[in-house]
Amino acid sequence: MTNIYYPFYKFFKDPLLIKAEIIYALQESRDRCLHHSTKFLSELMITLKNIPPYFEFENEINEFIRFELEPAFTNLEDYLVYFKARAYFDLEDYPSCAHIAKHTNNSKSMFLHYMARYLSIHNECIYERTNLFDSFKPINMRAYMELLDELLILNVYGSEDDSDEESEEETQSQETLDIDIVNQKHSVLQQEDDSTPKGRRCSRRPRSLRIEKASTTTLGKKNKITKRNNTTKKVKITALAAQSENNMSAGDHKEARIKREDPYLLWLTAVMLKRIDRCDEAIDILVRALQIQPCYWGAWIELATLIKDLHMLDALNLRLNESKENHWMHLLFIAHMYVDFQITDRAVNIYNDILKLGHTVFQDWPYLQAQLAIAHHNKREISHAIVSFKTVMEMDPFRIDNLDLLSNLMYVCTSPDELVVLSKYVASIDRYRQETLCVLGNMYSLKCDHAKSVLYFKKAVRINPFNVTAWTLLGHEYIEMKNSYAAIISYRQALKINIRDYRAWYGLGQIYELVKLPNYALFYFTHARDLRPRDYRMLVSLGEMFERADRIFESMACFYKALFYDTDGTIMLKLAKFYDRYGDCSNELTREHFSVMNKRALQIGMRNRTTIELNLILSKIYLYLGHYYMDLHYYDRAISLAERCRDLWKDTETNVCQSLIVLEHVNALLAEIEIRAGSDSSLASTPGAIKARRFLFGL
Repeated sequence: MTNIYYPFYKFFKDPLLIKAEIIYALQESRDRCLHHSTKFLSELMITLKNIPPYFEFENEINEFIRFELEPAFTNLEDYLVYFKARAYFDLEDYPSCAHIAKHTNNSKSMFLHYMARYLSIHNECIYERTNLFDSFKPINMRAYMELLDELLILNVYGSEDDSDEESEEETQSQETLDIDIVNQKHSVLQQEDDSTPKGRRCSRRPRSLRIEKASTTTLGKKNKITKRNNTTKKVKITALAAQSENNMSAGDHKEARIKREDPYLLWLTAVMLKRIDRCDEAIDILVRALQIQPCYWGAWIELATLIKDLHMLDALNLRLNESKENHWMHLLFIAHMYVDFQITDRAVNIYNDILKLGHTVFQDWPYLQAQLAIAHHNKREISHAIVSFKTVMEMDPFRIDNLDLLSNLMYVCTSPDELVVLSKYVASIDRYRQETLCVLGNMYSLKCDHAKSVLYFKKAVRINPFNVTAWTLLGHEYIEMKNSYAAIISYRQALKINIRDYRAWYGLGQIYELVKLPNYALFYFTHARDLRPRDYRMLVSLGEMFERADRIFESMACFYKALFYDTDGTIMLKLAKFYDRYGDCSNELTREHFSVMNKRALQIGMRNRTTIELNLILSKIYLYLGHYYMDLHYYDRAISLAERCRDLWKDTETNVCQSLIVLEHVNALLAEIEIRAGSDSSLASTPGAIKARRFLFGL
């Protein structure tokens, strides 16, 4: 177990507090129609169904937990306005929803108002795209910036309602001093945008010049709910008996009622800032939102898309842990980031620790199993990943999230029958989900029907233009169709969404390699290598590009690094070919180093190989080194290597054909050593030696 994460696991050992927080976060997300967050929290809530608090209020040992919520609506009018606005929102009639919720100060109605206006602009951008590869920028930028300005003034810069924080004496004195200035600007205020909700008009005047407007409600100034300081829920959790409940005084209840900013409006503000590339401001606002409501998973996911490297992640973790609370949702976020950054070992350790050290109920949480499957997918542990995905399907047969990654694994394994079964399965659930379209695209791609595969991937990116997997797979298909231009644009669209997607970087490198631009390919392969430093495919591709650019030493370095992650011996033989072409026979130290590196690679990378496969690779290496020492007139070493190669197959009864071939080449090597040792022409090559070299390099 990683000690640095130990404070987080106490919540997973006793998930009572987790469920208590989910109750409120789930209600808040549901009331604001945040469907993805509601789905995530509902899945976790079902997993914790046997954890108190129960719906019958008391458990078997007479311990209870009581939750008290302050009323969400202060009057009947706010209640009716909210439900009418939500009805329009559910029907996707966003202009009507924004209009209905315009004249209210209720936090839920306020969020629906701004969210509806944002979705109207977003949908306009989606529906008006005539070209699939158009930019994601909003079409009506003026309306977008007006909405963003309102949200910034509402959440960041302050509003006129902030004058409630000032004392009554200061307000009265400012009224007498600044009444003339207000009268002069009265005409300007009348020209404000009518889309701004009543009672929440924005102002850029200094706080000293703000004049508090008279309240039109009957609740009075003390009960007024402002948009920046919304009255929040009061959470009281007691795991003891009824004694603790009775000891709590009324004064404690009043102190528990605090005021806070609306985290969901902060999240919406950050989303809009991200769309116009103001990422630093978006990160600051998301941190503020998560410090208020850490159970909102949508804010964590949005924050994950803004982190570019591990240094940013470490700095962000320090900011989030300033309160020293070590929130349990923060641990899930860290593991999610490790999966994104391809640091899969750490992510797997965190998830396994939750499953082993946490409560047993978390073993039935499909999200954890899905994340483990994604981690194994990234590590190219295909069998483990497929088992994890099938476990998720058994837990929830109608959960098709991430099944497009399972189709990728089946595509790599060239399992057409299993992929057809999977495509029929997901199509029977929902044929028009983006995951289903990606599965169907992979199925047709495996059948070499690339035109139809492109059609399905295009449908997926039209449904969700921010689907990185669909863009990347679309680029792969365009490569198969020899459409380099479309493939380059597809990969670049994927990188606009997620700059950490190594598949897009690697795909761009492959395209420029095909069009014979090695310097461009070198740039993209370098980025792919930085994102996947333990993937030997990236290192080999980078080494080949260095070789084409005549940068021999950099190429050798890449091949040597790839040796440590070689699983089938291909890198060792590639290095052997490389030395046969570029090696300097006078540099014995280099050859010795090559031999040592081969042995280390065998110890690390050949653990899962059979004895026959291992002996065959060792035989080729010994034959290669034997020919090398023969060329340097070190005949004793060459004979020793030939004898070691013969000993490998001495007791082998299976694969007699392969053993006879190897022994034939060993005898040819020994025969040439004998000829050279008795001849002055040491550089001569016999037909047997040439045949041995063909066996060595003929892969």
